[in-house]
Amino acid sequence: MSSIDLLKNVVKSLDGLPDLKKEVMAINKTFQFNVSDGTPFYVSIGDGQVAVENGTKQPAAATIIASEQVLTDLFTGKLDGVQAFMQGKLKISGDIFSVQKLSSTILKARK
Repeated sequence: MSSIDLLKNVVKSLDGLPDLKKEVMAINKTFQFNVSDGTPFYVSIGDGQVAVENGTKQPAAATIIASEQVLTDLFTGKLDGVQAFMQGKLKISGDIFSVQKLSSTILKARK
């Protein structure tokens, strides 16, 4: 399963997790994912909705750059985001604290 498909599944699971959905909605930002060996996509949170779509959307609060495998491993919990960042497997520009918040909610929704 691709990283974008994994994120779409997480978004679907939020409907059954109202407290977590409220936490996600509080982020209210757009995140651009530039996949080094794949298609770029973005996550846009706002107006009571979370959209995960192919393509680019600006302005983004943060841009995340990684390979498809790294993103898939991050979203499935096989790889720790901080370790990936420190090892240079994951690059982030922009609001890194919002990225950490998004990452935290993805991991909570997966459980």
